[in-house]
Amino acid sequence: MKILIDTREQKKLSFSHEYITETKIDKLLVGDYACLYQNNSICPVYFERKGSMSDLFNTMGQGYPRFKKEIIRAKENNIRLILIIEGSLTKVLTGCERSYLDGFSIVRKLFTLWLRYGLYPVFCRNEEEMVKYITEFYLAYGREFINTKKK
Repeated sequence: MKILIDTREQKKLSFSHEYITETKIDKLLVGDYACLYQNNSICPVYFERKGSMSDLFNTMGQGYPRFKKEIIRAKENNIRLILIIEGSLTKVLTGCERSYLDGFSIVRKLFTLWLRYGLYPVFCRNEEEMVKYITEFYLAYGREFINTKKK
């Protein structure tokens, strides 16, 4: 499988797994990471990455109108977005120094987006955990939906 990385992703994650044949920089319709399988099937689940608290708080604050359009664009194109966040729920609740929004407001907004649009938030301790989460998710999807089509 190939991991597709959006051209606008600034600090790209580094993937290393025996089933990942390559990573390819490509312009994605939404999100930062997608997966292309050997049979040219693309997983309909993409990951939108927030690599810092300031990135998350900015997206949920000033960048919210643009981000909401992205969520709607994903839904219109039958793409499920997962918001993968570098930081724990507790860290988000603690807040971000330069944000006018507090952590509780961000968490409430995240859970509202989950219920309203299916934007599932995933909290990871660090980049290494993010890579493992994305990798294991795409491997599971391949086992469950791609490899079973051959039967």
